[in-house]
Amino acid sequence: MTELRFDAPVDDARRRRLLWAMPAGLYVLGTTGGSAGPYNLMTQSLVVQAATEPCVVAFAVEATARTHALLEASGVATLTVLRRDQRALVRRFVKPVEDVTSDPGGRPVALGGVAVGLAPSGAPHLRDAAGCLDLCVVDRVRFQSHTLFCGEVTGVAVADEVLEGSASERRVDVLRMEDTKMNYGG
Repeated sequence: MTELRFDAPVDDARRRRLLWAMPAGLYVLGTTGGSAGPYNLMTQSLVVQAATEPCVVAFAVEATARTHALLEASGVATLTVLRRDQRALVRRFVKPVEDVTSDPGGRPVALGGVAVGLAPSGAPHLRDAAGCLDLCVVDRVRFQSHTLFCGEVTGVAVADEVLEGSASERRVDVLRMEDTKMNYGG
């Protein structure tokens, strides 16, 4: 058995290697500046369910990101849960979305060339996914590089295939960091 020893000072390479080894999902966070937009989608990996009563999901967003400004303006977001076969999508949303296609009423129908809908909160979500949570920001913790937003789940949409079968057979095969060559190790 290997005995663990702490570095003093912290070795950045070792810290990153251990953080990269921690299991993480890959999601798409949808945001809006308000009822008329603007809209954005962002690849997101720093997500965890933080509470059950009420149901709250916590997610960290870089302080300089467009998504951060939109969250501060509207206080709403969506978290789209991707299937494993959708890994090509996450690279599309590592930069702010510039390509927005809207219907005649000004509602977005595609962001970055990918079909979207609007959740009841008005935040965009991918139409084709395992599921989506609609979130209302209820709290935040600010750090130097990121803000940890806590969003209460106010709505949920789940693909039919996720609900098929008995409870013991149901399993969402969701996209995880290990399925890509991406990593996030602060």
